[in-house]
Amino acid sequence: MFQNVITTKGFWQSVVVLAAGFIFIYNIVDVWMGYDFNWSLYAENRFAKDNLLRFFVANIMSGFVYGFVVTFLKFRGRIKKNDAE
Repeated sequence: MFQNVITTKGFWQSVVVLAAGFIFIYNIVDVWMGYDFNWSLYAENRFAKDNLLRFFVANIMSGFVYGFVVTFLKFRGRIKKNDAE
């Protein structure tokens, strides 16, 4: 079932779109909650030399995990529904 789901047309495109949306929304909420929409302070903290790699890796990994899990469950449900019919 796993192989069938991840090879379905449109699966990886959906993962990328959801990951990008998650990263965007997460960072907007982070600026709002942690920095009260102070973009310069946010950029200063997040893009500092010591934090830059960690910032990008954390965003990409969390976005990928979110996008993969949500897309996998959506496509698996669709495949199961089509197989039941």
